[in-house]
Amino acid sequence: MESIVKRNIRDLDYPLIFVMICISVISCIAVYTSTYGKADPATGNALLGIPPHILLRQIAWEILGYIVMFIMMFVDYKSLAKWHWWFYGIAVFLLLAVFAFHRVNGAHSWISLPAGLSFQPSELAKVALILWTADYMSRMNEREYPDYSFKALLPIIGAFAVPFALTLKEPALGQALVMLAILFSMLLVYVQKKHLRTLVTGSIAFLMAFMLAVGPFSTQTIQLLEHQHILHTYQTQRLISFINPTANPRGAGYQVLEAEIAVGSGGVFGTGLLHGSQTNGSWIPFQWTDFIFSAIAEQLGFVGSSVLIMLFLIMLFRMVKVATSSLDDFGAYVIAGSIGMFAFQIFENIGMNLVLSPATGITLPFVSYGGSSLVVNFLSIGIVLSVSLRRRTLRFD
Repeated sequence: MESIVKRNIRDLDYPLIFVMICISVISCIAVYTSTYGKADPATGNALLGIPPHILLRQIAWEILGYIVMFIMMFVDYKSLAKWHWWFYGIAVFLLLAVFAFHRVNGAHSWISLPAGLSFQPSELAKVALILWTADYMSRMNEREYPDYSFKALLPIIGAFAVPFALTLKEPALGQALVMLAILFSMLLVYVQKKHLRTLVTGSIAFLMAFMLAVGPFSTQTIQLLEHQHILHTYQTQRLISFINPTANPRGAGYQVLEAEIAVGSGGVFGTGLLHGSQTNGSWIPFQWTDFIFSAIAEQLGFVGSSVLIMLFLIMLFRMVKVATSSLDDFGAYVIAGSIGMFAFQIFENIGMNLVLSPATGITLPFVSYGGSSLVVNFLSIGIVLSVSLRRRTLRFD
């Protein structure tokens, strides 16, 4: 037993843990500087103290996230496959339960908890989908004659369709898009036939191209989609503000325009902490959530932003390394889904801060203020570390 514990400690992915700590430090700095002196959304009072209570909440969620991560790290990830239906069922139940609660910012996305807390089930649903799909794919691979036809993929598509539809119904377009990214990334690893791989790759390329090139659509076309009840009003406003932010500079385009100004004003080395004209001038509402990257870019400049992006790239690289050395398909598929989830969120969030993609409400993983997303993201990293600890066969020392 002692030798196993020593081996676990020795085989920990310390570079990944170090990267997570660095990102957490940047998160706390960004949350502090983007909330200092601003009005509390709940009370209207200025957040002046050192540190403001929003930062204290963020630190509390960070600590809880690390606790969850380390607990999951020492749980054998293979045991999660046995409970994949339970995780999936609970996630769907919670996605249905949100409709029993009041809307928050126009959406049924949250379940109210005691002490003024709330929980976003769509965050947990993403992990449940990864576990369910990874188990299905790994069991298909274990067959004597594995079936990689399109027909064999229908159960996967069906499993995604339920939480995807419920998430769109809330409505939470950003979370639904992340689910699609998870699906595509796992299918890309799973499919063996050339034509199916081409289909999946093409779908991913189309999704990315749409996010970057939605501009050619006219505002009239987008408004027509709203009239046909294909898009919600808030989605229409966000797409129009992306195509032409100046169309409604005091409305839907306000945050996007101010974030763009903040990023540009940072220059190479930034304005310095608490010296950003946009960030500390209270020009960007709720900047500590979806638009926290603009606070980092303004105060730390191109150099500071590049450091954060490099940390994200190292995180994804370490995850790829663990996936390729996994002892079984289940572990590899779980990590593939997590990589797709994180990569898309990073791409989309930074993209909307740079006005390269529409604002979808997707937070920047491990950086944006939030409880549900932060803890669930750390849970995912904990599963990755669990796979990492069990990459090698047991040795009898």
